[in-house]
Amino acid sequence: MAPTQYRLLQVRAEGDVLVLTLTEAQVEGDSIAQSLQAELLAAASAAAARKVIVDFQNVKYISSVAFSPLLALRRHLNGTGGRLVVCGLNEMVGDIFYTTKMVSPSGTFAAPFEMQPDVAAAVAALSPPTEPAPAT
Repeated sequence: MAPTQYRLLQVRAEGDVLVLTLTEAQVEGDSIAQSLQAELLAAASAAAARKVIVDFQNVKYISSVAFSPLLALRRHLNGTGGRLVVCGLNEMVGDIFYTTKMVSPSGTFAAPFEMQPDVAAAVAALSPPTEPAPAT
C-alpha cells in the first residue's frame, strides 16, 4: 500500500518516532491552519504514533493561528500518553514561540511544547536512554 501523500507535510519514521516536517514556508491564515490540523492528526493516527516531532526547518514565518493545529495534535497525543517535540525553529519562528510562551527555551516555566534544535536532538529526547552493557 502506498503511503498517504500530504500537501503540507513530509512524513517519515525514525524508529518509533514519527517525524512530520512542514513543507510550507509561511503558515498563516485559517485555511492553512485547518488543513494543517487535519493532516497532522491524520498522519499521527495513521501511524498510531505516540512520539511525534514537528519539524519547522522549512518554515520562514508562522502566525499565532498555527498554534491551534499543534495544540490539537498535543491533545491527541496526551490522550494516548504520547509526547510532542517541536524542532528546527529559525530565529523568526522561534521568537513567535517564545513570545507566546509556547516553548520555554531555558526550561524555567512549563510550556505546552518541548523544543529541540533539530530532528536528531528531538529523536534523542524522545528515546529512552540505553542501558550500558553489564561489565563482564
